[in-house]
Amino acid sequence: MPLADENAVADLARTHSVDPDALLAGVYDAIAASDDLTISDLSTYSDGGASTYKSRLAAARPNLSSAAIDALASRWFFRLRWLGIESGIDAPRYFVRYGGEGATPIPVALYRRRTAEGAIVDEVLKDVGEWRPDTRRQIHNFFAFSLESDLEEVTAAAAAEFEEMVRAREYVPFRSTAAPR
Repeated sequence: MPLADENAVADLARTHSVDPDALLAGVYDAIAASDDLTISDLSTYSDGGASTYKSRLAAARPNLSSAAIDALASRWFFRLRWLGIESGIDAPRYFVRYGGEGATPIPVALYRRRTAEGAIVDEVLKDVGEWRPDTRRQIHNFFAFSLESDLEEVTAAAAAEFEEMVRAREYVPFRSTAAPR
């Protein structure tokens, strides 16, 4: 949680004559409960899973008010849809830029979005195991201007395949998109 939010919780506690440490601990506990919910199936729902998420959170934490559930659902939606973080366990997301000529696209650059100490970190693979900051903001632009971006999101397996290409210094189409031989 950002320091500004912690300060706001402390101010709220003082306003209502509540122990700030106890209130902050309760907020962190509620966040942890929301992060621990199973959400892998929610994208199949017509509303993106929002109502099901709220129902699951209410069942897991019946002591939460509807306002608290709404706030946690808003946080979940922002993290999932804007930042791309599905749960409290932050898995990296990978993106490739394709190049080359011909009918089958060849990946030529790999980008990664991950979290480190609660902050979003965007990186580009420069060499075997060498990730550098995405100073050209390619990933940011992917989210901000998706129709104008040259990047495409790929799976962790495809990212591992690209890392093997870097190791071998041979760039070929992904196995999943390569034409049959």
